[in-house]
Amino acid sequence: MKVGYYSCRKCGGILQVDYDYQRLSERQKPRMVKKKGIGIWKYKEFLPIQDYSKMISLHEGGTKLLRCKRLGRRLGIEKLYVKDETTNPTGSFKDRPISVAVTKAKEFSAKTMVSASSGNAGASLSAYAAKAGIECWIFAPAGVPQEKTCQMRVHGSKLVIINGTYSDAFKLARTCAEELGWFNVTSTFCNPYTVEGDKTVGYEILEQLHYDAPDWVLIPVGAGPLLVGSWRGFMEMKRLGWVNRSPSMVGVQAEGCSPIVKAFKVGRSTVEPWGNPRTVVSAIADPLQGYPQDGTLTLNTIRKSNGLAEACSDYEILQAVKWLAETEGIFAEPAGAAPIAALDKLTGEGKLEKKDVVVCVVTGSGLKDPTASMKICGETFKIEPSIAELEELLKLLRKGNS
Repeated sequence: MKVGYYSCRKCGGILQVDYDYQRLSERQKPRMVKKKGIGIWKYKEFLPIQDYSKMISLHEGGTKLLRCKRLGRRLGIEKLYVKDETTNPTGSFKDRPISVAVTKAKEFSAKTMVSASSGNAGASLSAYAAKAGIECWIFAPAGVPQEKTCQMRVHGSKLVIINGTYSDAFKLARTCAEELGWFNVTSTFCNPYTVEGDKTVGYEILEQLHYDAPDWVLIPVGAGPLLVGSWRGFMEMKRLGWVNRSPSMVGVQAEGCSPIVKAFKVGRSTVEPWGNPRTVVSAIADPLQGYPQDGTLTLNTIRKSNGLAEACSDYEILQAVKWLAETEGIFAEPAGAAPIAALDKLTGEGKLEKKDVVVCVVTGSGLKDPTASMKICGETFKIEPSIAELEELLKLLRKGNS
């Protein structure tokens, strides 16, 4: 039984949900939305759900937009904000698209869901599938951090580790949807409903800035649905007349897997698949093998927004993890800190100015992948429970700092 369409039946292209914006503009106003509390479902009229009684929610969204003065001074940006997605129910932004997709699965009366995942989407889907009471299979590439696989397994999902890349897991999930009739919740552009959850990041940023759009929004990207979805949110608010301008989008990748950045920098109109990823930033290590059109959509969105694409080394990204934690108390996984690393490079090159209003979207908690971050943590000290030994340690530390 087919429980959804994943591409255009005429051209095979990526599907996007459309709305009656005239009707929305007549029935929805900023002040009305503001009174509806917090979370993605305050925007339910802007989401592709017909039966709200099917809603599957763990109170996702409504994350803080934090002004980061100390980090801003370090990076040379006067008005730097972090959209802190680490506080979502399962610790990443993926709860937004997954909540919408699992609700849609309930509408379709899906019996089984499947997803390819580098970690966060699988952890999220497992939790929401448990809430919905729907069987769930996750295909993940080898090398996914144990902390993420634990989240998948503890919720009762069937986790299968694939001996290959994320793209190999993606292909198998797609085959299961086609041949077994499972509902594919892979959160690339494969499922058109997941991206609709991503756009609530854009809605919230605008509402939190009192509908005064920032100049730049930096987002880590694998295939790029969060960037495209957020941009869609910004453009919808502009179309409804709630804002008069939209921000420029910056897509950030790791140097060891950066097909979108490469295409942007050499001026290509399409993205080509990457080889084997070589990076510790596993959450965005998507080589796009077999579905490069996903990367092309993200590339085109960046260009439409007059944005930029930047890749950073693993060292630069891990340093950004440390900066964010030490200056603002936010512990991000490497992918979540990648926008901070890119911002440092772009300000150094003069591409972003000190007076610009900048938002960095921190996509996932550092507790998702602490092993990578341990590489840049400070030294741990060990002494006997003695004041004399502590004083000796203090002397050594002061001597070292002098």
